[in-house]
Amino acid sequence: MPRDERAQTRLAMTMAEDRHADFGTFLRLAREERGVSLQELAVTTKISARLLESLERNDPSKLPGGIFSRAFVRAYAREVGLDPDAAVARFVAAFPDAAGADDMPATTSAVEAESFEQGRRVIRIALRLLGVALLIAFLVFIYLSRFRTSPVVAGPDRAEGPAASPVSEPPPPQTQPLPPQPAPTAMPGADAANAPQPAAGPASVPAEAIAPAPAASPAPAASSASAAPLVVVLTFADPCWLSVSVDGTRGPSRTANAGERLEFAVQRSITMTVGNAGAVSLTLNGKPGRALGAAGQVITTTMTASTYESFLR
Repeated sequence: MPRDERAQTRLAMTMAEDRHADFGTFLRLAREERGVSLQELAVTTKISARLLESLERNDPSKLPGGIFSRAFVRAYAREVGLDPDAAVARFVAAFPDAAGADDMPATTSAVEAESFEQGRRVIRIALRLLGVALLIAFLVFIYLSRFRTSPVVAGPDRAEGPAASPVSEPPPPQTQPLPPQPAPTAMPGADAANAPQPAAGPASVPAEAIAPAPAASPAPAASSASAAPLVVVLTFADPCWLSVSVDGTRGPSRTANAGERLEFAVQRSITMTVGNAGAVSLTLNGKPGRALGAAGQVITTTMTASTYESFLR
């Protein structure tokens, strides 16, 4: 009698004597009778040793189920010398839910079943990786959104480009009509200067005529001080964005160039917004003022003709 037939006969006798032997024990006894290890069986059947061990431990939950689980049992039985159909019948009887009710096609093999199980594992891994990638993309989006909205202070600096075009518009504050207005007040001085000229013959007249002559030059300054209680002069060391409102009248925004000097005659108040405070030097009624701020700092300040002294050095 061939060795395989003797092994099956002994195994059948053993199973007949022990009616309580389960399906996993049935497979394990057949494998041990054959002298094959789980690792060797995994190589020949192309089924992982983990799944083969789950069969021997009566744990079909690790198997893919249905016709694929039955294909594993068929391949196992074939390699250990058992009848594949009888082994599948015992498996279906022992685990009807895991084995399924439909008939297994003849073309389905253990290799195909294992490939199917590997495909399922690959799909599960791909879904996990996709979830991680979506989470990372969401976190990056939140970070970039916060980063883009943080530099709000730099807003006035961005207006430098479009505001640079009307550079020629700001001269009107420089050419204030106030200084020329006191000219009529200088007329009496001029008349006094003209009056002595006909009497230039006497020796005392030139001295008296010379004395009023120098007084005629400070007259415009005194009149301008009375007309404008506060004269503000801005000098720029570097390019600086600027917006000025004098006595409630707001001039056009612009960018002052390095070395430029702007003068404003203020009756009540002046409000200035500068985009580079460190580049601005301030003079109030001819007296140096304190620094408005640091380089690159956006500053808005308001001073009045009565409180401008607090801005002096």
